Amino acid sequence: QIMKQAPVRFDSKALPIPAYSAEKLSSMKDVDWNDVLQQTCSLLDSTEKSPGTARSKLNLLHYLCAVAVHKEVASRLINSQLFPVLTQQLRAAANWDIRAKVARVIGLLALHTSELGENVPVSEAFILLTELIRENFRNGKLKQCLLPALGELLYLVASEEVKKEHPREGLVVPSAAYTVLMRCLREG
Repeated sequence: QIMKQAPVRFDSKALPIPAYSAEKLSSMKDVDWNDVLQQTCSLLDSTEKSPGTARSKLNLLHYLCAVAVHKEVASRLINSQLFPVLTQQLRAAANWDIRAKVARVIGLLALHTSELGENVPVSEAFILLTELIRENFRNGKLKQCLLPALGELLYLVASEEVKKEHPREGLVVPSAAYTVLMRCLREG
């Protein structure tokens, strides 16, 4: 059963960074872009455990979901230092709401990006998503959060392989990802 994702809303007043539109982000100079990116990464990477921090991270992830649907912004974000921070949050976040939103951001970035850079660590994202799905296989709600991201990453890697004449090593998909995906398709 496929659930349609509800549109995400973020509170721009509570956002810890300026709430730039996707158009504004795509037209930013590199210096300004790097400032916004640095702030975003440090806020997501924060290890503070207060309830306000979790709410702030969720609001920031909702904002990233909103701007990740813009092709140029998605391409810039997936090819930046944000992607490794997102995968690290997928592993380290204690809050499952945060993990679910991180997976959604990863899926949206994979869906809307036009080009995947040479140094984007997608194999780590495959490994983490596969492990999380395997560990929580009986939890249908979690699988519905994690499987779209895994599927979008698989599609992105497949389309990158078709575009390039020489496949590169960084785009190797672990066989466990296919195994988990096939098991999910068989068992629901």
